[in-house]
Amino acid sequence: MATEEMFTSLPTVSTAMMSDIICAVQGYVSPTNLGLSVQESFQQVYNLFQANIILFNSGNPNGAVAGTTYQFCWDTLDAQLYICTTSGNAATAVWTLVSSNSGTITPTHGGTGVSNPTAHTLPVAEGPSNFNFLGPLTNGQLLIGSTGNDPVPATLTAGTNISLVNASGSITINSTGLAGFSWNVVSGTSQAMLSNNGYIANNAGLVTLILPISSAVGDEIDIIGKGAGGWLVQCGAGQTIVLGSSTTSASGSIASTQAKDSFYMICTVANLEWTIASAPQSGGLTIV
Repeated sequence: MATEEMFTSLPTVSTAMMSDIICAVQGYVSPTNLGLSVQESFQQVYNLFQANIILFNSGNPNGAVAGTTYQFCWDTLDAQLYICTTSGNAATAVWTLVSSNSGTITPTHGGTGVSNPTAHTLPVAEGPSNFNFLGPLTNGQLLIGSTGNDPVPATLTAGTNISLVNASGSITINSTGLAGFSWNVVSGTSQAMLSNNGYIANNAGLVTLILPISSAVGDEIDIIGKGAGGWLVQCGAGQTIVLGSSTTSASGSIASTQAKDSFYMICTVANLEWTIASAPQSGGLTIV
């Protein structure tokens, strides 16, 4: 008959060693069949624990190693770590790659799946597949969306009257045409004009329109006669207006012949010269 014993008091040790011996019972079934009392070292217990928690296999463990959920298996052939995500025998257990010797983590587990991507590139998620890294971007490039596809690195395209200057970390956008054009109804008898504006002279008496002091080549001014008094465009000091082969005198003027005459002119010398680029609607203009 088996003898049962119970430890009630044991000495303590200050530091446990892997070589320390502990008591164990192998083959325990019930109090009537206690099995064989044996001794084990901590090292043996550790080895047993490791063998059941961290497995190893030469190659992918799927289809080769039985496993329980959350067990790890190290692939000694490819230096990759797997975790058991579905318990089963060697044929049915599912092992999922966690990382490899390159230190990558798959997108399924929150990583990119890419080791040592090219410097200064930008990651784009591809679902469960490895990330795609775009770039490096050159001066002025942006990522431009493409429906259902990865963004495309590209520079902006300048439209009409727009210029683009791409530099390191910057894009400068400038207007090369009119910045804006406004129309003004002049109901008085005098108006100082501004570049890139249109003026409708609407008075029973003569409306005097004065050229702007400052203007840039390419600026435009439009004149439309509406009131019965007509209009006169007065040049400032040193300024002239060119109409075909005729030019006003310095500080001269040009005036409508008929009240409804209209035209537009373009600055051809900054601050000083304007050239009429359209014909009046009557027989001619009065040039002084």
